Amino acid sequence: MKIVIDARMYGLENAGIGRYLVNLINQIEKIDEENKYLILLREKYYRSLVFKNKNFFKILANYPHYSFQEQIFLPIQLFKLKPNLVHFPHFNIPLFWWGKFVVTIHDLIKKESKGTKTTTRAPFFYWVKYYVHLFLINQAVKKSVKIITPSYYWQKELVKIYSIPKNKIEVTYEGVDENLLNKKNDLNPQKILQKYKIKKPFVVYTGSLYPHKNVERLVGAVKKINQGLNLVVVCARNVFYERFKKAVGKIGAQNFVNLVGFVPDEDLASLYQQAEAFVFPSFWEGFGLPGLEAMATGLPVISSNASCLPEIYGEAALYFNPLDTNDIAEKIAMVVGNKAKQKDLIEKGLVQVKKYSWQKMARETLQVYESYAR
Repeated sequence: MKIVIDARMYGLENAGIGRYLVNLINQIEKIDEENKYLILLREKYYRSLVFKNKNFFKILANYPHYSFQEQIFLPIQLFKLKPNLVHFPHFNIPLFWWGKFVVTIHDLIKKESKGTKTTTRAPFFYWVKYYVHLFLINQAVKKSVKIITPSYYWQKELVKIYSIPKNKIEVTYEGVDENLLNKKNDLNPQKILQKYKIKKPFVVYTGSLYPHKNVERLVGAVKKINQGLNLVVVCARNVFYERFKKAVGKIGAQNFVNLVGFVPDEDLASLYQQAEAFVFPSFWEGFGLPGLEAMATGLPVISSNASCLPEIYGEAALYFNPLDTNDIAEKIAMVVGNKAKQKDLIEKGLVQVKKYSWQKMARETLQVYESYAR
């Protein structure tokens, strides 16, 4: 069978979808030497990516996602390739592709989290883009032969919102790198703190600063505790970073909030080893990978009880209401300095992460391919 994977968003610079594609393709290559795979790539990875298996082929598809080129030229290219099945890892499907395809809907955050605070665009262009995205999601859901999603929470939401049968949606949990702990560098712990100008004790948040991440409320919660506790925020430096930085100043929290920007994995693992806890206040997550990565490094996790997070973290996290600043502060205070509570959460976390494997995800995805590519 000839299977096309649209990997134009391949690479860690493309956040969760990019990481998903990196791991999916890496694991599929390890377990399937029979089917023919055509991997669509932008120019950067078309030039640099090397496949070991003879049944994997790179195809240049240098069309930006969410573009007119994607809608016009990508379906023409697909028709020429004549695949048995196409896997789109995101809802940005080409509307003029009428062949069989499966689509991964990681979440419906684009639909749920809306408003001009969620964008850098002018209001008119934002709302045009928003409704185009809603239309694309609807078409992806309706036209696909199968939908893959990373949690039962999002399966339930898809059924409820789009009135589709539950059996059209395959839940495939994503994976976590259990070897993150081994990535810590050789710098002694004190030098890591000095490098990023971090003061103990501290809790840490890692992720983007989009409004649905609810990090401003986390700042308010740490301020309420007011016992010399610091908050370290690991995030990309972009427009939302600048907005958040201004908000921290308005709250009067700049003395205990440390915005460290991007931190490489080896530094992050070392930083996690010295934190009191990882705090995840998000309203919506597709899978909640940052919390699992924290668990894998032996860091206690304190999490929002919203969306899929209780499903993914199970009993390995201490939960709070993300709308209640007092509750967030209370749960953080229960863990900071409490060695017994930290030990309990760490032990449960190390067990929980073993439930998630990129190889298992790839095997389940391969079963979907083989069921619908014939």
